[in-house]
Parts: sequence; structure tokens; C-alpha cells
Amino acid sequence: MEEISLFGSTIFNFLGINFTNTYILAIICAVLVFAIFAFGMRKKELVPNKLQNFFEFLLESIFNFFDGMTGNRQKTEEIFPLSATIFLLVLFSNLIEIIPGTGVFHFLRSPSSDLHFTIALAIFAMGFVHIVAIAKLGGFQYAKKYIKFESPVMFFVGILELLGEFTRTFSLGMRLFGNLFAGEMLLMVMYSILPFILPLPFLGLELFVAFIQAIVFSSLITVFYVLTTAPEEH
Repeated sequence: MEEISLFGSTIFNFLGINFTNTYILAIICAVLVFAIFAFGMRKKELVPNKLQNFFEFLLESIFNFFDGMTGNRQKTEEIFPLSATIFLLVLFSNLIEIIPGTGVFHFLRSPSSDLHFTIALAIFAMGFVHIVAIAKLGGFQYAKKYIKFESPVMFFVGILELLGEFTRTFSLGMRLFGNLFAGEMLLMVMYSILPFILPLPFLGLELFVAFIQAIVFSSLITVFYVLTTAPEEH
């Protein structure tokens, strides 16, 4: 069994860059997501075939889910590319966890069980949200969300909201990491006790958790986008 660690293990080093098992699998997941949808949507026809119809149904379902959360079609269209991509990437990364041998073999470990992966994903997503918010609201209106001179109390509230953005980003990454890391450790223990038999009941649970965590992560990004891009109300 691989030594329990919060981070991935280095497989090889290239040009001073450590390629960990989780990093390599994260790249594979990203390539798979792109390849599957590129293949499924390679021939767009006015009357879609079964494959195109399936992918259109999948994307439309995800879009409608996020649209129901935002309550604003324009905001949904703005955040959908990021939220949908994150949902699919996190889902694929989470599903690696249920592959037999995950955590047992040195080269096989779910990217979502690596704290570097989840924190980096949270920083990227929240960074995108704030950059778009600055572009939409303007620097002055954006700053008014966190710098308030109406009174000492409001100034303190603004500082707390600013600090809250950092803690929100950190908790977003930690939430995903904690759930998937715990699940992978559980499966590792089950495989070490009685391989291929004892872990079976837990695989269904982990499949459910993998889907739920992908939904929760992408949904929170969508909600944060709506809140952050909303004009400051007096």
C-alpha cells in the first residue's frame, strides 16, 4: 500500500518539474474530457444522430441545472463554460478512485485526493470569478464591496468580507480534498484486508460521493460568481 500522504508521489522529474502520480492522472482526465466531447460533437448536424443527441442532452441538462441556481440566463451563459468544465474534470478525477488498485499501486491515485490539486482548482476558479467581476463592475465598484468608508463598523465588515474571500477559496479546496481523501483511504484499507470482495459495497458509495462532490464544487463556483458579480447595494 502506498504511504498515506496529503500530496501525490513523484513519478519522474523533467526539467526541474516533479510529475506526481496525481498530476499525471489529472492531465489524463483533462485530455479524456476534451477527447470525449470532441469526438461526440465532431459532426454537428441539423438532425442530430444518437451520439450527438446524447451529448447535447448532457450539456443541456447541466446548463439547466446551473440556470436554475443563478435565476439569470445571462449569468448562466457567462459562468457555464467554467462550471461545466470543472464539473466534468472533477467528476472524472473522482471516478479514478473506484478503479481497483487505486492507492495500492504507486502510480494510481485520484487527483482529487491530492491537496495541491483541489487547492489549485479552487484558486483558479475563484480567481476567474474575481477577474470577471472586476471587468463587469469596474475596479471602483468592485473595490466598494470590500472597502467601505460609511462608518468604522462598515469598514470592519468590508475587511471581514475580503478575508472571507480567501477563507472561502481555501475551504472550497479543502472540502473536495477531505471527502475524496477519506474515501480513498477507506478503499485502500479494504483492498489491503480482502481485495476485490470487501471493497465492493464501498465502491457504490464512493461512486455516489464522486458525483455529489463534483456537483457541489461546480455549484458553489456558480453561486460565488452570481454573488461576486452583483453590484454593491446600499
